Amino acid sequence: MKYAVVENGVVTNIIVASENYVHAFDGEAIRSSEAQIGWTYKDGVFSPPVVDKDTMAEPRHKSQEKGEEA
Repeated sequence: MKYAVVENGVVTNIIVASENYVHAFDGEAIRSSEAQIGWTYKDGVFSPPVVDKDTMAEPRHKSQEKGEEA
């Protein structure tokens, strides 16, 4: 079974373990097949991080800095 390790409301790791596994790490292991590292966990619900598209930069190749073609 897959478990999301949640610390302070954020998924910090995904592990595969049996139901009887007694974890030896910080955080809480919550069964989930959908959660990913970086997602939030609040009120029993996993949510992906919110991405602000207005602040995302376009990927640039170093050669484009001087107007050269890649």
